[in-house]
Amino acid sequence: MKIKTIIMPNSYRDSVFLMKLSGQAKERGGAETVSAMMGTPRNKELFEASGLMTPEIRAANANDLVIAVRADEDGLEAAAAAVVAMLEEAPARKREDARGASVPRTIDAAMAADPGLNAALISVAGDYARYEAARAVANNTDVMLYSDNISIADELALKTMASRKKLLVMGPDCGTAIINGTPLAFANHVRPGPVGLIGASGTGLQEVCCLLDRMDVGISQAYGTGGRDLKDDIGGLTALTALERLAADAGTTIIAILGKPPGEATRAKILERCRGLGKKVFMHYMGASNYDAENKAGIGTAGNLTDFSIMVARHVNASADLDGKKDDYPLHAGLKPGFVYGIFGGGTLCQEAAEIAAARLPGDKFSNLKVGGFKHITGKDRVEGHVFLDLGEDEFTVGRPHPMMAPELKMERLVDALCNPKAAVALIDMVIGYGSHPDQANLVARALEKADKQSGGASRKKQVVASVCGTKGDAPSRSDQVAILERAGVVVFASNAYAAAWAVRAAQGA
Repeated sequence: MKIKTIIMPNSYRDSVFLMKLSGQAKERGGAETVSAMMGTPRNKELFEASGLMTPEIRAANANDLVIAVRADEDGLEAAAAAVVAMLEEAPARKREDARGASVPRTIDAAMAADPGLNAALISVAGDYARYEAARAVANNTDVMLYSDNISIADELALKTMASRKKLLVMGPDCGTAIINGTPLAFANHVRPGPVGLIGASGTGLQEVCCLLDRMDVGISQAYGTGGRDLKDDIGGLTALTALERLAADAGTTIIAILGKPPGEATRAKILERCRGLGKKVFMHYMGASNYDAENKAGIGTAGNLTDFSIMVARHVNASADLDGKKDDYPLHAGLKPGFVYGIFGGGTLCQEAAEIAAARLPGDKFSNLKVGGFKHITGKDRVEGHVFLDLGEDEFTVGRPHPMMAPELKMERLVDALCNPKAAVALIDMVIGYGSHPDQANLVARALEKADKQSGGASRKKQVVASVCGTKGDAPSRSDQVAILERAGVVVFASNAYAAAWAVRAAQGA
């Protein structure tokens, strides 16, 4: 394989565009890898880690668009030409919109043009994002920071400034929010209703939104906070501001908070604030085993996202429940015991499934996430045992889009799992909706066909188990994607937790 570098001086593109470019250019040009990033010091580290560093990249500056194309020698020039063509088809920074009006190029200019703006979604490289976020807060707007690679010191400074103004800084690395009915980044089409959500995990927030919607319970707001907000280093500044807003919102009668376990001081602070809200509060901290303080304060708690969602829904409608297959679904005849291969795009969903497996599945277990009872591996490691991989982790997304946008790597891993003679079950998630790949189910169906051919039919003896995080209002709808999966032989469950529990049973043949 050869590497060709393309440097476009002083040519800024946002990270979402570059992620899509990387995936589409790889498909169009036939390259093994296409990585497109700004030439910041952090991004150069990523080029280095992925084996794509060249002298040209090392010499680039932070304002340069840097593209590395890896392909075989015969296809290298064609692959590079495809990247350039795609860049030319989507010129950078259009100066006018379709009506001929000038498009602002800075937050200050946007605010000057429309003083009524009250939120900014920022997806620039982390080196620039902290400045843009600070300008947005200075202009009295909420911020959704899709960007990552922002230091915890900068996050604290931004959130402290915002907190003083009663503004939200959702992020960094915040991928999901629904504000006043408007979905931001990865989100789903859900009905309005009385539940206000605060989530320190993106796919966890999506899962709860969608499960509630399927039980005919709507949401008022869904605030993402970013994964570090609940750490004591940050002190839950965004979560606390979101709590204040939901407490003051007449349309919110129920508040639900979810994420990984907070720092002890932050957890106590959030609990104390919830005591005097005058609204019913529910909490789920993934991996937490002790909720004595919350339960004593009258806060509802649950052990997984499914039970949590049902608990919240039943506060609205006592008979609320999920339709579809649950963990007590009968096992298929003829299944032989073997390993579970969990292949996920959603980090929270992978974590939840792995924790369910940790409690119920004997034998060696491996993950690239930190899970009790699991040995840590990287995506390059080949091990013998049960494996749960989050393909949305940085090690998998260098030079390629997130698997929710481009699931091709998930499909490759699915084929590998089904061709492994010691595998019994392949467990996958599927998160649909705004921002996600528009037809993931057909990709899964084609992967199953490929595995069938590669394994000489042996893959058909394995069981593929899935959950689909989505709603009937998404395009395509959840029901449409489920139907395609089921026709391909996939067993689709009502939720991620149900799918994981059944996969564990199936792998043990009991």
